[in-house]
Amino acid sequence: MADMNEQDPRALANQHRELQKRVEMVQQQMSMVQISLEDCNRAINTIDELSNVSAGSEMMFPIGSGSFVYASISNTDKAVVDIGAGLTVERPIPEAKEILQRRREKLTTALDNMNGSLSQLGQQMQSIESYLARLQQPQGNPGSQ
Repeated sequence: MADMNEQDPRALANQHRELQKRVEMVQQQMSMVQISLEDCNRAINTIDELSNVSAGSEMMFPIGSGSFVYASISNTDKAVVDIGAGLTVERPIPEAKEILQRRREKLTTALDNMNGSLSQLGQQMQSIESYLARLQQPQGNPGSQ
């Protein structure tokens, strides 16, 4: 943005609109990552709760939209975990929890990176807004400097 003084105000306004579109796109991506992060945290919490349950116990399991079903736990030693690309594997509980914790770390890092990008985009937009506001001020007024 250092060469902003040499740019046409219309080009800067277009650039501002493009930055705004990118902000909206990053915000949408952040929402999706946040949902995945919450889902991952729920899975980790559920695995933690399984340590308090013995085989044959009955529990309520979420099926979505705030709805649950009752189910009997036949095995508290293993869990089936999504490992990506639509693949799932059966793993011992500690290993399943580790997989989920690594996923949570990656999601958290991605969210942090997106926050950084959002901040940079905001700064670029603010620079353009400030420059365009200065252009709109009447020239020659002592208070406009």
